[in-house]
Amino acid sequence: MIGKSDQELANNQISREAVDWLLRRIIHIPKNWLIISSLFILLSTFQVTGGEKLTFKFEVTNTTAVFLALIWLPSLLKIIALTGGAIKTPAGEITGSSMMPMLQSLTGDTLGFLIEHTKLAEDVAPPQQQLEMRQMRHEWQKAYASRVPSSEARKQIESLSQRYKELRSSLPRGAKRTFEMESIAGRMRALAPEVNFSEQDVNNLIKSNDQGKRLLGLSVTEWSGDSTYFYAVLNIINSSETAFEQTCALRAAEKMVTKLNVQQKKDLHSVLLHQRNFNEAEKCWIRPNSNRWALSDRILTALEQ
Repeated sequence: MIGKSDQELANNQISREAVDWLLRRIIHIPKNWLIISSLFILLSTFQVTGGEKLTFKFEVTNTTAVFLALIWLPSLLKIIALTGGAIKTPAGEITGSSMMPMLQSLTGDTLGFLIEHTKLAEDVAPPQQQLEMRQMRHEWQKAYASRVPSSEARKQIESLSQRYKELRSSLPRGAKRTFEMESIAGRMRALAPEVNFSEQDVNNLIKSNDQGKRLLGLSVTEWSGDSTYFYAVLNIINSSETAFEQTCALRAAEKMVTKLNVQQKKDLHSVLLHQRNFNEAEKCWIRPNSNRWALSDRILTALEQ
């Protein structure tokens, strides 16, 4: 016969199956995150030196080491969450706030690129992974925003807008331009909550002929989710100059869906169906299996609810 103390011990034991499940849950690294991290690691080892002739060199740097460590960030975030926000180690306690110095070691350009690419992964991830990606992105954004004094946020974000415009006109298409522009978009995303644009300011930005200003307007609109700007955003979705601009407009529209009236929902539904007839010549940018397709799928589903 099992004694009372033995029975209590048995009741308090954690099954092997539960431990196995927990370990699998913690150690699992999202595929998209692993791909992105691996890409950053590879890029960080590749150095190009100009001069009379270009030279290429592969070298492991401090940045490479940081990216290697960041591969495990999703697991670390899960552990921190499961332990109530802190992990005790022989070297001290690891908390969410103690990760900030590691993120602060990255350059602003790199953080911006991380923010945008984590958002791109978030666009196409399943719901649970979306939440994890969003948590990571918020960490990147906080790390970048903490570098810019509140009083300088507006000046900085407007400077990024101007820089975006200059890059589009001065740099040829290629990896460097893509990196720079996506980095700018990520940094705008981080600073959007810190600026205080008026309704008229935002309308002027979204309706501007300047792509940099439109990107800034879309960044602020996505952050606010304010349906006041719905038709201006809808116009960009339907007449975007680039696929990336449409991506930003779709993100802004997704944040507005629950606030739209019946007519606005019908108009958005119609534009999305038209844009899903992928044709670059006609500036219909929603291509099957792209992040824009995934975004439009989610919006269409939300419109039916």
